[in-house]
Amino acid sequence: MMAEVRSMEQDTTQHEKSVGDAVLTEGVRHVDVVHVSLAGLSAIVAFLLFAIALPVFEKPPVTHPLSFAVMVIVSFIGIIGLYVLNFRVHKHVTDQARLTEVLVNSLGQGFVVFDREGVCGNVYSQACLDLLETVPAGKNITDVLQIPEENKSDFKDWLEVLFQPDHALSFDDVVRFFPSFFSHSSQRRVSLIYRPLYGKSGLLRNLVLIATDQTEEYAARQAAAHQQNFAEMICRIFKDRNQFRSTLEHVRSFLQESENLDENTLNVPNLLRGIHTLKASLKQFNLTDFSEIMHQVETDLRGPEVNSKTDFLARLTPCRQKIASALARTNEEISSLIGKECEWRGTVREIVENDIYAFAEELIAVKADPELVQRYLEVIVAVPIRECFHSFERELRELVGMMDKQVKPIIFEGTNPRVLTKSLQNLLFSLTHISRNISDHGIEPPVTRMARGKDSAGQVKILFEIVSSLRGEGEQDLRIVISDDGNGIDPTRVREKLAIQDPEGEWRFEDDKKVIQRILTFGFTTMDKVTALSGRGVGMEAVELEVSKLNGSIAVSSELYKGATFEIKVPYSMSLKGS
Repeated sequence: MMAEVRSMEQDTTQHEKSVGDAVLTEGVRHVDVVHVSLAGLSAIVAFLLFAIALPVFEKPPVTHPLSFAVMVIVSFIGIIGLYVLNFRVHKHVTDQARLTEVLVNSLGQGFVVFDREGVCGNVYSQACLDLLETVPAGKNITDVLQIPEENKSDFKDWLEVLFQPDHALSFDDVVRFFPSFFSHSSQRRVSLIYRPLYGKSGLLRNLVLIATDQTEEYAARQAAAHQQNFAEMICRIFKDRNQFRSTLEHVRSFLQESENLDENTLNVPNLLRGIHTLKASLKQFNLTDFSEIMHQVETDLRGPEVNSKTDFLARLTPCRQKIASALARTNEEISSLIGKECEWRGTVREIVENDIYAFAEELIAVKADPELVQRYLEVIVAVPIRECFHSFERELRELVGMMDKQVKPIIFEGTNPRVLTKSLQNLLFSLTHISRNISDHGIEPPVTRMARGKDSAGQVKILFEIVSSLRGEGEQDLRIVISDDGNGIDPTRVREKLAIQDPEGEWRFEDDKKVIQRILTFGFTTMDKVTALSGRGVGMEAVELEVSKLNGSIAVSSELYKGATFEIKVPYSMSLKGS
C-alpha cells in the first residue's frame, strides 16, 4: 500500500512538473518570437538607414528604380511579417489574460494588488465586488478594508516597515498586524491573506491581498466544535453527576432567592458573587452557552448605567428571565441522559440493586419495625415506573429511524407509581418485542401516513395507573397501556395466516376482537418473511409468557388504520413477598 502511495505521489509530482514545463516552454517560445520581431525590425531600420546614409560616406546613392523598388518591397514584406508575428503574440497574450481572469474569478476569491503607499492597482478579481463590497481600483487599501481611522496610522507604519529592505522582521511577522478578517455587512466571514510580490532585485514591489469567504467552513467548524463540546460536557456530567446536580440546584436557588427582592432586601454584592460563582461552576461542565449568558448577566448588572438599587432591580428582572430560559434549555438538552423524570435532590450515591434488596431482607429477618421496613421499600427500593421505560423510548426511536419512519416523543399518561422492579425485570425486558412490533407493523412510512390524513410522525402513548384487582378485596393491579396510532391489526389478515397454520382451529368461531388475540400465541406472525425486527412469531408470545408468570393478563385491541393497544395488568405490591 505504501509503495502504491509513493508511486502515486511520484506520478503526481511528475505530472505537475510536466505541466509546469509545458507552460514555461510556451511562455519562452512567445518571448522568443518577440525577440525575433525586434531583431528583424532593427535589421530593417538599419538597412534603410544604411541606404539613406550612403552619400554621407561618399558612396553613390541608390538611384536605380529597380534597386529602390527591391528595397521598398523587402522592407514592406519584413514589416508585414513582423506585424503578423506580433499579432499572434498579442492574440496569445490576450487569450492567456482572459483565461487567467476566468480562472481567478472561478476561485471565488478576491484578489487585489496594492503598493507601498497602499494604493490599489487597476487589476482585481470580480469577487472583490462581493467580498470587499467595493471597487478597489485606485482606492487606498485602508479604505477598502474599512480600517477605523484610529488604526490607519498603525497600518501604514507596519506597511512602511514591510517595504524597508533592512528590517529585521520576516514578512509573516509583519502581516500579523494587518487585518485578518473583513467586516462584511451581511455578517459573512471573509478572511484576509497577504502575499508578497518581489522584483528582479529581490526587493518587495507590491502586496497581493486575497479575500476568501469562509462562512460555510466556519459554520462547519463551529458545529464540529459544538459537538465536541457537547461530548465533553456529557463526559464531565457523568464523571461528577453529584456536583452537576448541585450546580443546577444552586441556579434554581438563585432564581428563587432573587424573585421578590426590593430595595430593602436587595444585597447587591451577594447577588453578584453568586452570579460569578455560578458562571465558574457552569464552565466546569463545558456549559459554555449557559456560562456565557451568566457572563452577560454579570456584565449588564455591573454596567455604568447601574447607579442605584432601583437601576439594579430594573435590570435584574430580564436577567433572571435569561437565566431561567438557559436553565430550561439545559434541562431539556440533558433529559435524554439523566431522565425526564429526574428529581434534583442533592448528592446521589450509586448502590447495587441487589444490595438494596438484601438490606431490606435483613431488616425483615431481624424483625425491624414494619413501618420502617415499609418506608424503606417505598422510598429507597421502589422507583418511579416511568424511569423503567427510558430504554423502551430510546429503542423505539432508533428502530423507527432505521426503517426511515418518524415517531414523536412518547406521551406518558396517568400516574407515575413507584414499583419494586425486582419481580418486573423480565417483563420489562420482554417489552422490547412490543417496541419492535410498533416499529415494524404499527407505524407507517411518512408518505402512507400523510395519504391517510395523519401526521407524518407516529405517536405512541403509555399509561400507568394502579387499579383495583378482581382477585380479591384490597388487591391492586399495575395497569400498563401501550398504544400507537399506526396501521392497527387487520383481523382478515390474521385469519388468512391462521387458515394456513391451523385450518381446523377454534379461531374459525371467534369474532374480530378475540381473533386478534392470536398474535400472542407462539409461532404466529402476519409477516410473509422474517426480518431483523420481527417475523418469527415468538416476540409477542414472550411478552404474554412473562405476564402470565406474574399472574397477570394482557389484551390486544385495535382499529384498522387507527392503531393498536396493548393492555397489561400485573399484581401490584409494595412488599418483598409480593415482589
